Amino acid sequence: GMQETSDIAVCGKPGQVCSIAWSEMTLATDPEHEEAMDRLHRLFFGEGWDAGSRTRPWTPHNSIAYDNPDTNALSLLDTITYMSSVPSLLGRERRVEAMSLWSTEGKMEEWVCIDRVRFW
Repeated sequence: GMQETSDIAVCGKPGQVCSIAWSEMTLATDPEHEEAMDRLHRLFFGEGWDAGSRTRPWTPHNSIAYDNPDTNALSLLDTITYMSSVPSLLGRERRVEAMSLWSTEGKMEEWVCIDRVRFW
């Protein structure tokens, strides 16, 4: 299944590491995804990593829009309206070109791209 979400995070609140407003499509996970996430965490944190420490379930998602939380103009209705007006967002297979690692400390304008790996 899929669900659309719009929300605001505030740095310092439990589980929130940055201040941002966003809209996203959240997809369902499955046992294979969960095992892949466990393997990925073991790669980053070592074989001694405690699998019980990872937040579950994993929530694969596609972030559609970000905004400043102080002047946020995003809404869930706007997100759904846009997604339905551009059907290729949901119906077309994508070829991922790259993956990037970001430091998301602070507000969005303070984020820093640490590295980007291009796949092709």
